[in-house]
Amino acid sequence: MPYCLQIVADPDDAESFRWIVLEQESNDALVFKPHSAADCDFDSWAAALDAGTLALAQAEGQPYENEAADPVGDADCAG
Repeated sequence: MPYCLQIVADPDDAESFRWIVLEQESNDALVFKPHSAADCDFDSWAAALDAGTLALAQAEGQPYENEAADPVGDADCAG
């Protein structure tokens, strides 16, 4: 199933971001449902993107490493 990544800002804190991986519904190419999401907030959009990309790669079964990214721990906030 195809997946996509979205980064969202906290509506109550403009400097707090989370990632969410969405999974395509099997019968509609334009409808997605939640697959997984961050359990913590990130202090920048870029940090949430880096962590979310790890989660997206894991969902897709793809290897991924971004050596240019600042260390943010892993996608599940354990770092």
